[in-house]
Amino acid sequence: MPQSSSAGAAPPAANMSIEAWTERVITEREVSKARARQLRWVAGELALVRNHEEFPFRDAASAAELLAPGAISAYLDLASRGELRRRAKAGNAQATTASMRIRADCLKILGEHSGIPVAVADRPGLPELRETVDGPSRSQLREYLAKRAETVGAPAGRVRLFALIGVELDTGARVGELAALTLADLADDLSTVRVVRRPQARTVSEAVEETVRLSDGTRAALRAWLEVRETLVQPLHGTAKALWVSVSPNHAGRLNVEGEAIRRPPGMPLMPRGMQRAYTRAVVEANMALAGSPGWIPLPVRFEQLRRAVTDRRRQEDQAEVDAETGEITSAG
Repeated sequence: MPQSSSAGAAPPAANMSIEAWTERVITEREVSKARARQLRWVAGELALVRNHEEFPFRDAASAAELLAPGAISAYLDLASRGELRRRAKAGNAQATTASMRIRADCLKILGEHSGIPVAVADRPGLPELRETVDGPSRSQLREYLAKRAETVGAPAGRVRLFALIGVELDTGARVGELAALTLADLADDLSTVRVVRRPQARTVSEAVEETVRLSDGTRAALRAWLEVRETLVQPLHGTAKALWVSVSPNHAGRLNVEGEAIRRPPGMPLMPRGMQRAYTRAVVEANMALAGSPGWIPLPVRFEQLRRAVTDRRRQEDQAEVDAETGEITSAG
């Protein structure tokens, strides 16, 4: 039976690790041996996912934090892609529908026992976050980002995330190309951005500089972000030139003489991995906020999937222009 708690008290899962909470659930619910194995398997994956670079909730310590909607959404996406396998699998590494159903059932059990509503899509359609992004969804997201980014008092991280996604929707740039952007790459009126395309096969293709026009929603989100960015870099005496900077202190990856982690102040350039985690947080929020809206298709949690959707759309538009020109030439001949 689900555990009850006094009014205002935190659920037991808020004070326990996911492994400890799972053992408690197994004991109190008197589940079968097969279900117990499944619950321990899911708990092990939830503990493991915190070490994955694409998981945006790596600071989640308690069972309750790992069972929150955003954490579950990111976990299910990584699990569906086979990113949490302890052993390499030959061929297609993606999770089977059956294993995703088991994960969904176990997550619901772990949440319900403490009264935590676990947001898991109905069986068997898991996961749905790997859909690509169509035109209407991108337009709807731009409007959503612009409105939310300009909200007075919005957290700095949210403002940055929305501007970041807007630029990605317009440019289709790789994460490393976005991280390399500086203030000098933006037009004074924010109408365009200069992107240096760096193909992965550098021996085949040289870097190419391209100027891309920005949509109204992206410009609005960027204006809000540049105001926030100014306050973040001000203590650094304006030395930061990167467009994307950190909004809170973070580890520099080094230790001081006392063996403590050296922390970098806010306003430092945002690195590609941090940018990927920031994207995931924003997508989780947008997917929940826009669920059920007419024509809305959930955005993919992976940054690379969004980029490919944008570049595929641009290729289709370029081909349409070529076909139109070819038709004109043929009819003229």
